[in-house]
Amino acid sequence: MKEEEVINLGNQLNFDAIKASPLKLEASGREYWRIFNNKNHSLVLCYLDPDIGEHSNFIKITNSLSENNVLCPNIIHHNKKLGVTLQEDLGDNDLLSLLNQENKDHLLKKSLDLLIQIQNSKIDGIDRFGENELKEQMISFKKVFCEKFLNIESSNFIDVLISDTIDNLDNHPWVNCHFDFERRNLILNKNNDLTVIDYQDMKIGPIGIDLAGILIDHYYEIDFKDVENHLSHYSENIQPAINKDKTFEYITWGSIQRNIRILGTLANLYIEHNRAFRIKDLPMILSNLILMIPDEYDCKTILEQEIKPLLNKRIGQL
Repeated sequence: MKEEEVINLGNQLNFDAIKASPLKLEASGREYWRIFNNKNHSLVLCYLDPDIGEHSNFIKITNSLSENNVLCPNIIHHNKKLGVTLQEDLGDNDLLSLLNQENKDHLLKKSLDLLIQIQNSKIDGIDRFGENELKEQMISFKKVFCEKFLNIESSNFIDVLISDTIDNLDNHPWVNCHFDFERRNLILNKNNDLTVIDYQDMKIGPIGIDLAGILIDHYYEIDFKDVENHLSHYSENIQPAINKDKTFEYITWGSIQRNIRILGTLANLYIEHNRAFRIKDLPMILSNLILMIPDEYDCKTILEQEIKPLLNKRIGQL
């Protein structure tokens, strides 16, 4: 959208907007803008084309999280017909921007405490991920990332890993799953409290997917020492306590599902919608996937020796 279109939407929701600046465009098609009035008061406007989706799930989950004392943005206004919500402006202090060597340990442990709080919350009416749903998300790696984006004729090398991932996830604990619990979706608000955003896709799902989201970031190579340290914190603070070795098993298979899925999703965004803003992240997502795959899988070598060079070459051509 253009700035004047966003200003017009804000005005239709009784906010006298005079200025708007873009925040981010999500893979889902949601557009986030910061809008200002003449007193320099700001809100966040989220737009989603009503023909694509709606905000009802986000609003319902927001209400449940608030009832469980989980910090999340207040919803000021919603217009279903326009496809717009106006939300509290939490600021720009997301953890992806804030984390450094001095505060990393503290903020990641704080994030895990928030994750435990979310997992323990009573959230009415959210669905459970189906086995086929999680599998189909990974199939997009084959059909889109490999075959369409990299032009690989046969992508069956990944089939055994996909099947084993589903089998393992099915046997793990299932909890409230944000499904995108990563550093850019966690914000320190003006009171320096950690607040969660972008939880509209939350369902009941495998425990390791959100652990992977916060501890295995898409923008940095995995630091296994850090991961083990933070898994110890999580293991000791969740009730009932979980053995640290089990949590590493959970995050292993959660990260494999997550990274395979996201490689397919981001490749599809480029192919179908010409959105190239996340293409630069693909090599790190692939590298971290390779690091998490157990050594006994043949596809680990194929991904390292064949797929990674093809990906780098493809990106270099764009």
